[in-house]
Amino acid sequence: MNASPARSSVRRAYVLVGVAGLWILVLFARLGELQVVRHDEFVRRAKKQQERTVELAPRRGTIVDRVGRPLAVTTAVESVFAIPSDIDDPAAVARALAPIVQQPAGELRRRLSDRERDFVWIARRVSEETALAVKRRSLPGVRLLKESARRYPEGSLAASVVGYVGTDSQGLGGLEHRWDGEVRGRPARVTVLRDAAQRSYGLQRGAPGGAGPRATDEVEGASLRLTLHAGLQHVAERELARVREETGARAASAVVLDPQTGEILAMASVPTFDPNSWSDASADARRCRPIADAYEPGSTFKVITAAAAIEAGTIGPDDIIDCGGGSLTIGRKTIHEHGRAAWGALPLIDVLAHSSNIGAAHIGLGLGKAGFNRAVRAFGFGSRTGVDLEGENGGLLRDPAAWSALSLPTISFGQEIGVNALQLARAFCALANGGILPTPYLVAEIARPGSAPELRRPPVGARVISEATAAAMRRLLVKVVEAGTGRKAAVPGFAVAGKTGTAQKAVPGAGYSADRYVASFYGFLPADRPRVVIGVLVDEPRGKTYGGDVAAPVFAVIAAEAMRVLGEPGRPAEDRVTPSILTADLSRGAAPLTGALPPGLIPAALRPFAEPEDFDRLAAGERFVPDLAGRSAREAVQELSQRGFAVKLAGHGFVVVQEPAAGTALPRGSAVRLTLSFAPPVTDVLLRPLGPTFPMEPLAP
Repeated sequence: MNASPARSSVRRAYVLVGVAGLWILVLFARLGELQVVRHDEFVRRAKKQQERTVELAPRRGTIVDRVGRPLAVTTAVESVFAIPSDIDDPAAVARALAPIVQQPAGELRRRLSDRERDFVWIARRVSEETALAVKRRSLPGVRLLKESARRYPEGSLAASVVGYVGTDSQGLGGLEHRWDGEVRGRPARVTVLRDAAQRSYGLQRGAPGGAGPRATDEVEGASLRLTLHAGLQHVAERELARVREETGARAASAVVLDPQTGEILAMASVPTFDPNSWSDASADARRCRPIADAYEPGSTFKVITAAAAIEAGTIGPDDIIDCGGGSLTIGRKTIHEHGRAAWGALPLIDVLAHSSNIGAAHIGLGLGKAGFNRAVRAFGFGSRTGVDLEGENGGLLRDPAAWSALSLPTISFGQEIGVNALQLARAFCALANGGILPTPYLVAEIARPGSAPELRRPPVGARVISEATAAAMRRLLVKVVEAGTGRKAAVPGFAVAGKTGTAQKAVPGAGYSADRYVASFYGFLPADRPRVVIGVLVDEPRGKTYGGDVAAPVFAVIAAEAMRVLGEPGRPAEDRVTPSILTADLSRGAAPLTGALPPGLIPAALRPFAEPEDFDRLAAGERFVPDLAGRSAREAVQELSQRGFAVKLAGHGFVVVQEPAAGTALPRGSAVRLTLSFAPPVTDVLLRPLGPTFPMEPLAP
């Protein structure tokens, strides 16, 4: 029996209601998924379609010198951008804009026609004149936006140290690169708005009262206070530029350090560049040469050899060193003295003053491979100094297992080893401060927004030599400036200690160049309580090539300025000792001197020998034998060696007999035999003042 039509209609109604209800539930479930479950996803997708965020350059922190003089600052400048969807005629806009921003019209038209892009940079960080011209034209779709720009108010001053930044304000060189994470800060952002048709309709509004872009989450970077002194840096760069121009040198560098703390007061190199337009300079000009360039130090390294030997006890500060008459043969190779000099036996003080290669080689040989290598590495050679600046060349010091028979003697006088200027200056700091090897550094203080400034002090370095060795080396190095190769490094009113260097440049695979040199001078002052260590090197000077002629005068000017900057009082001219002569003829009954001489006085037997007047009887290469009666062994050996004679000693004390006699003409290299005794003959006494640096020989009672 069939169901009634009414009951069928009810059933169909229930089915329809159920289906509709189920459909509604599905819709609600889908809406719930879209509105609740996937809400965040669709918000992100909507923002991506409607907005585009453009990141602007962050506001970098300032960089100042030790007294607050700004070296790098951040300023607000205008940049030009375009919104292509707002431009109906890209060709016309490009033609009008091209001469203002100085860009090709065709390239501008191509960029302005790209409707897929809603933000196009036209020119970043333009001049005020350019920004004003863009504003006056009021071109459709072309607008201005304020950005941060890096400026270097001192131009090229310390450019290779401070560094430079790229278009996106990222540090690309120097401290700007090394400390980019601290200095850069957090960038500002602006948002470009688009409608449903993907047409741009402007920038999100910023602060009240303006329709400009909104800066979001901008945080200024940390500021750096450096150890550099801008005034001293300027003098160093000026003098390097002068010597480079005068000598036609390829380049020049200088470093000024505080030996007690390791602070770098100046670090300069030429050629240099202007970081405000760094892209116009070559990569060579942007090099920080004092740390990036490694070179063979030559004679300046003899100081390290001597200090290592004194510390090891293989020689003493007053020892006599065999300089071999100007040559040293090892196997089939013979090492010669520079300039073909023929020194015999020299006191250590004169090995340094006359810069004897053979003397330094003998000192190094006395240390042995293992001892010498250990000492040189302790001075920091063969590794980076740890300076807070990237790009340092650690130099070259091979493992002793790879040394040849000639390596030890040649490294002893500065060949077969590579150093950078900062490494060697740091090693001289250990001589100046009593034996501690400091860590050089440039950043003295970091000031982060909202925080107290953080002072930076590297840990105290390791002791590499004793205070006694350092003091002995200071005394020895004063002689180099007073009476040796470094006379032109003298600074009036101050005792200067230092060493010259004239190193031939190595030619890969061809030995050493005959006409390419590195001239250098490293030293410190005042010698008795050093305040600064200064290193100067000139790469490939022409004409004058010796370190004493080229680098030492630059050292003197920088050193004088350093003393002025540090407020170090020099000794007035009237306070300096003036030589005077007093005589007493002991053979005529005057009482002999039985006690020690007054401070600064030496016996008459040490007075210079007066040469005979008949020089015409001297043959080529001959010299007169001086009168050495009564002289100490050290003084006698020094005098004979300076004249090119070899020395044979017998006994101890003072010269009582010499063969041949004084005034005899002998060829250079001839031997003079000296008999010594502690009972000097009766003679006149010459009393003359000596500086406090060199102790006198004891007198026999």
